[in-house]
Amino acid sequence: MTEPPDSGLQQATGFFLRGRELRFALVFLLLFFVLQYGYSASRGSLVEHLVIDLATVRPSAAAINLIAPDANAQASGHRIVSPHGSLSVLNGCEGTETMFLLLAAIAAFKAPWRHKLKGVALGMLIVYGLNQGRIVALFFAAQQDRKWFDLLHGTLAPTLIIVLCVLFFLWWASQSASGGNEQKSAA
Repeated sequence: MTEPPDSGLQQATGFFLRGRELRFALVFLLLFFVLQYGYSASRGSLVEHLVIDLATVRPSAAAINLIAPDANAQASGHRIVSPHGSLSVLNGCEGTETMFLLLAAIAAFKAPWRHKLKGVALGMLIVYGLNQGRIVALFFAAQQDRKWFDLLHGTLAPTLIIVLCVLFFLWWASQSASGGNEQKSAA
């Protein structure tokens, strides 16, 4: 049996990425780059102030006080200040990179817009909640043991958040695929 003349090329390119996967990868990378570049351009602006000081530091200080009222944590700009120490939340600590990764992945995935909007809304809530938990844990780790802080800050917490977001994306994508199959069979 003879193979079509382009089967070798198809096998070689199929090994890396097929058309659908290549489109996903390109849209994902482009969108992530644009989001990341846009946010980086906002350094020192009102947008950065809103994201870090208001949406990240204030709720984290409130959560710390809810968990440990004797912490007396106060939001002061980009810092959580306490008689026991302080924690600075800088650009890069607010979880936007992970949000941008998830947003880019959902936007690049072929799914109905309604499903994408639900995925973005739920995904952003998940990333926000995980990052808030990370900041609270970092605050307490900094008070207790610098080695734990360094391990949580540099390795454990970011890895855990990324893994959980990947799992969320895979679940969301499978919901899109199963929803599409149900719609086709119902038609």
